[in-house]
Amino acid sequence: MPAPHVTPATRQPQESESLFSLKRPWWRSLVLILLLLLSVALYVVLINVAAPENTLLFAPFLQTWMVCFVPYFAACALVLATKSVPGRWRWIELGIIFVGALVFRVMLLPLPPNLSHDSWRYLWDARVTLRGYSPYVYLPWDKTFLSLRDFIYENSRYRNVPTLYPPGAQAVFLLSYLLAPSNLFFLKGIFIVFDMVTCGALALLLRQKNSDPRRAIIYAWCPLPIVEFALQGHVDVITITFTILAVLCATATWRGSRAVTGFLIGMATLTKIYPIILLIVIMRRRDWALLTTCFATILVGYIPYLILGHGQVLGYLSGYASEQGGNAGVVQLLTYSISQHFHFTLAETILQEHIVDVIVICGTSLVVLALRLWKVSMEVTTLLMIGAILAISSHVFPWYATAFLPWIAMLIGPLWTRRRLSGKGLAILMTWYFTTATLSGYFFSNTRDWHVYYVFVYDATLLGLGIALIVGLWGWVKHVHRMPVEEKLE
Repeated sequence: MPAPHVTPATRQPQESESLFSLKRPWWRSLVLILLLLLSVALYVVLINVAAPENTLLFAPFLQTWMVCFVPYFAACALVLATKSVPGRWRWIELGIIFVGALVFRVMLLPLPPNLSHDSWRYLWDARVTLRGYSPYVYLPWDKTFLSLRDFIYENSRYRNVPTLYPPGAQAVFLLSYLLAPSNLFFLKGIFIVFDMVTCGALALLLRQKNSDPRRAIIYAWCPLPIVEFALQGHVDVITITFTILAVLCATATWRGSRAVTGFLIGMATLTKIYPIILLIVIMRRRDWALLTTCFATILVGYIPYLILGHGQVLGYLSGYASEQGGNAGVVQLLTYSISQHFHFTLAETILQEHIVDVIVICGTSLVVLALRLWKVSMEVTTLLMIGAILAISSHVFPWYATAFLPWIAMLIGPLWTRRRLSGKGLAILMTWYFTTATLSGYFFSNTRDWHVYYVFVYDATLLGLGIALIVGLWGWVKHVHRMPVEEKLE
């Protein structure tokens, strides 16, 4: 008797899965390639409309830069809306993402900075340091340097004040100057290397957290860091690299990982001061290896400049922190408005700002410590601490906001769940909005009236975060209210 024919069982696609993601993964690679090519075309236009240095004709450049976000958001939407396919197709998609990230940055490398001249100051600092003078003590316009003045001096910012860049950043400037003296494009090339390391470390961290590594596209293809680091050449790229590496290493379990984590936090702090707050996020009980390595790294970094500058190592940092820019953080703006309303003196205004800054940082630190007790992820607490730092900053330039992007990639989720609006999803979305919207600050750089910027950037973000907080608290209250009932039913 012949055996009955049995039809093999096949797995039916779930409702939440895309048919294309199961059977035709090549279409996503094709769409990514098309979006990559569209981005390349837009960056070609951006290069052609880039205003020469020392001009105010930046509107076409800024408008084209904003258009570059269209294929970027489309690519991010594609990645977020589809599931990663195991096997070679995932590697193909990751390859497209990383090739695109590198191509975009290399395209902008040959252009001189046109929106900020900070990178020229980096070369000047390296030049005077190599001649035995501390950039934390000597001003660029000091008569001692008359023979050194050239195009680097002419393009440098803040020539009437000492430097504010910490020793770790100075070490990178020195390395670049030693390998290629007075070559800004070589220094920007080093920054691109750091930026690509950030992209790779972010993908590894995503994979380590069982998330889709393709989400690294949120940082890798974002026109904000691409232009600010590859074209304008801001040193903040190094800080982001060491920060993401520190968090990646903090999740590792191999021997010596805590010491390496401490070293990375120390290096991040030596490039910008604020990453020292990572200790609150990462440190464990009796984490002596991390603490010792971190502070030893910072001390070793400062010793040469302590000797060279006879103890002076802060330079213009305190003066810069006391400035009041139109693009200041929201807390800084609020405290300044209060001081203006009550006619505080300058000394009273500065004292008030310092008190508020301490309250904000201490309060956020306590919240972070409480969240750690509740096993909230390291990525969430890192994002909160960075947000607190920017909220009290005297300036929030677009390149400062790029520090949010890796953590947005780590935390972004659906805006809607099956039952209601997601508070977490909305909060991360509004953080993403704020990060990209800071670009519009360039349109207000030559005016004292920032009210439109405040409405569309600060007010809109605060409104969204407020709604997210209410939704999150409401969900938590409902969860707590249901717990006794569920326990009784059990």
